[in-house]
Amino acid sequence: MPVRKVERTSSGSSTRMADALIFIVIFSSFYQLSTPGESKPVLFDLVLIVAMGTFFGFGLKFPKGLLWPVALWGFVLAGYGIGGMRAEYTEKVTAFLQVAAYLTCAFIFFTSYVFVDPDRRMRLIFNAYVAAAFVAALAGIVGYFGISVGSLSLTTYGRASGTFNDPNVFGPYLIPPALYLGMRLSKSNGYSTLVIIPLLGTLILALLLSFSRGAWGNFLLSGLIFFALTLATSRSAAQVRRLILLVGLMGLLTVAIVGVALSAPKVQALFEERAALTQDYDVGDAGRFGSQQKALEMGLRNPLGIGPQQWAMINKLDTHNVYLNIFVAGGFISLIGFLGFAGLTLVAGKRAIFINAPGQEYLIVAYACLAGHLAEAFIIDVDNWRHLFLLFGMTWGGILAARAYATAEPRRTPRDNSHLISGFTG
Repeated sequence: MPVRKVERTSSGSSTRMADALIFIVIFSSFYQLSTPGESKPVLFDLVLIVAMGTFFGFGLKFPKGLLWPVALWGFVLAGYGIGGMRAEYTEKVTAFLQVAAYLTCAFIFFTSYVFVDPDRRMRLIFNAYVAAAFVAALAGIVGYFGISVGSLSLTTYGRASGTFNDPNVFGPYLIPPALYLGMRLSKSNGYSTLVIIPLLGTLILALLLSFSRGAWGNFLLSGLIFFALTLATSRSAAQVRRLILLVGLMGLLTVAIVGVALSAPKVQALFEERAALTQDYDVGDAGRFGSQQKALEMGLRNPLGIGPQQWAMINKLDTHNVYLNIFVAGGFISLIGFLGFAGLTLVAGKRAIFINAPGQEYLIVAYACLAGHLAEAFIIDVDNWRHLFLLFGMTWGGILAARAYATAEPRRTPRDNSHLISGFTG
C-alpha cells in the first residue's frame, strides 16, 4: 500500500510540473518583439526548446499516423534546400531553413503532446493562450491610445501591434483564444460569464485596433466554420439554442465595441482607410498584386525555386501570399508538399471532428482557426508564424487521437492506448 501511495503522489507531482511547463511555454508567446529582419529567438522559442527536450527525454512518443504530415513537410523543406543551392543571398537561406526546421519540430511536438490526452491538454493550451493573448491585447490597446510602456513600441504605422512586430501577425494571433472564449461562453452560466465577456471584449477590441483586413476576414471565416461545425455536431436542442444565442451575443458585443471605438476620431479615420478593399500599395506594377504576378512568373521560370527569402531581396517586396512565396522559394516540390499538407489537414480534420471523441469541441476551435489562417494565407505570408504551428499541432493531435479512439475497444480513449499516462510522458 505505501508503495502505491508514493507512486500516485509522484505521478501527480510530475503531471503538475508538466502542466506548469506547458502553461509557461504558451503564455510566453505573448511577447514576440524582435529586431525586424533578423531571425532571432524570443523567450517562447527558448522555453519551447526546453519543453521539447524534457518531454521527449522523459519518453513522449510520436503517435501513429504522423508519418504522412511530417513527410509532406519534408517535401517543403527539401524544396527549400534544393532552391537554396542556387541562391544569391545564402545567409538568408541558412537562417530561414533553421527556423523552418525548428517550427516543423514544434508542430511534431505539439501533435505528440496533445495526442496523449486531447481533452485535458488542449484545454490547458487554450487557457494559457487566453492569458497570453489578454496581456498582448492590453499592450496593443494601451499603446494605440498613446499610453507608453517603458521604451516598447506598441504600435506600427498607427495600428495596434502590442508585443508583436507586425499588426498583421498580432491580429490573427488573437483569433484562436477569442474563438475559444466564444465556445466557453456558449456553455457558461453564472459568474463564469462575467469573467469571459470582458476577456472576449478585450481581444475583439485589440483585433479591431490592429486594423488588419486579413485578420478581420480571418476572424469572420473562422467564426462561421466554428458555428457550422458545432451546429453539425450538436447532440441536443439545448446546445443548438445556446449556440444561436452565442452568435447573437458575439454579434452584439462586436457591434458595441466597434461603435464605441469609432466614436474616437482617430479610430474612425483609420477604420475608413483600412476598410477599403484595396490600398494604394496594392495596385500598380510596383504594388502587391503586381509583385505577385512577377513572383508567379519567376516561379514558372525556376521550377526548382530560387531559395527562401530571395524574392524579397530581389523584388524589394514580399509576395504577401504564402502559396506564391513557397512556390518561388522551393519550386514545385515545396508547393506540392505544402498544398498536400494543407489539404490533408483540412480533409482529415473534418472527418475527425465528426467522431464523438474526447477533445472534440477543442478540435473544432483549432480546426476552424486553422482553416481561417490558411484562407488568409492568400493575402499574407504566414509560413513563419509561431502560433500557426501550434494550431497545426493541436489539430493533428486531435485528428490522430480521434482516429485512435474510433478504432479502439469500446469505452477506451487514446490515453488508454498509451503506456504513458501522466506527467511528462502522458
